[in-house]
Amino acid sequence: MELNKAEALAQFNKLNGLFTMVLGKVDDITMLNHDYYVYKEILIDITNETVVGTVDNFRIVNIHEQPLVITEDSLNFYAREKIIEAYPLEKQLSILGSVLEKLSDIAGIEAEDLKEMNDFIAEVKRVNDLKKKFFAENPDYQYVSTEELEAAINKKYEGAINEYGESIANI
Repeated sequence: MELNKAEALAQFNKLNGLFTMVLGKVDDITMLNHDYYVYKEILIDITNETVVGTVDNFRIVNIHEQPLVITEDSLNFYAREKIIEAYPLEKQLSILGSVLEKLSDIAGIEAEDLKEMNDFIAEVKRVNDLKKKFFAENPDYQYVSTEELEAAINKKYEGAINEYGESIANI
């Protein structure tokens, strides 16, 4: 792989010496923030290399030879998305509310606030279904269902960025 190195500045935290980022070369280095950062001139291929280490002990390494960083937050995000896709929050609440209501009836526990919430959710869903039906059947509106919208988006971006996003999500 041919590297395309350019002059740049490695920025380090002045307090602890940790690397923060690479900046493009600037004409006047005095214009940068020297209160909180220290800068070192480097030659780097910004696409294929990064800086590791501290201001006193750093090196430039090929990013493709470094271990891929996987954060707990990113794994949690994808797990949450998968759960929400299969069980949207409204569905989760309906399931939990239904089970809790049945359990409270079996146990003889008064749960009027729970029953009121479940009744409210059921009524909102009923009215929403009526609205969907009204807009779908009314020629004055162009109603697009979730499935139709998803199909249109998938068709529009077939073989393009949409499939790239799906491949990332499946990692």
